[in-house]
Amino acid sequence: MTERFFSDDELREMERRTVDRLTDAIDAGETEKAKKIARRMYNEFLSMHDLYRNWITATLSEVGRRYGDEDLEAIMTEGVRAWWKPIVASLPREPEAMPAKIKMFVAGLHGHLQPLAITEDEEKIEIKLCPCGSGGRLISEGKYDGPDAFLTIKKAQPLTYGREDFPVYCAHESAMEKVDIEENGKPFVVVEPAARLGKDYCTMIVYKDPDKIPEKYYARLGLTKPDAD
Repeated sequence: MTERFFSDDELREMERRTVDRLTDAIDAGETEKAKKIARRMYNEFLSMHDLYRNWITATLSEVGRRYGDEDLEAIMTEGVRAWWKPIVASLPREPEAMPAKIKMFVAGLHGHLQPLAITEDEEKIEIKLCPCGSGGRLISEGKYDGPDAFLTIKKAQPLTYGREDFPVYCAHESAMEKVDIEENGKPFVVVEPAARLGKDYCTMIVYKDPDKIPEKYYARLGLTKPDAD
């Protein structure tokens, strides 16, 4: 009979959620153990985050290569609609709730597990992921190079913010804006892509008054800015 690999106690410990092990260590005052478990939990989540990041980018790459830019945009838009529409719908809509809405959005961005840089002026909030935990890291990790490269969209078009040679994953940002405009008349957030994608940081911009979003953010999607409410 083959010798057991694990004792029953070891199996029970392996079954437990990492967050439960973390809170137990905190409650027990085991600071160093808690720090170790927290780092482990971060790495567990990052591994799963990157798995899904790579999976969706590979899928979008195959769609683009097989069916072309037009079908890629249609499929990208509907895929984005499935998750972005309910997120936006869950955010508070009252003008006075804009600070809470922004904080909820930023909380979601922390799911990319990278530091943020946030600034505010009289008209807007600007958010940078430093680095971008998904699209930016795909580029810096060389995922668009070599024989197994993900798709780079060659033609400048609304899907690519009018830029040539645009990484396919990053094109979901324009789809988010398009879906938001279709569903709500105005985008909640617009993106200024970095001049050097993967090296510099893109900027996500939330205008405090959506009526003051500049016309250029509609025009680059091939749309016309609606009249103010």
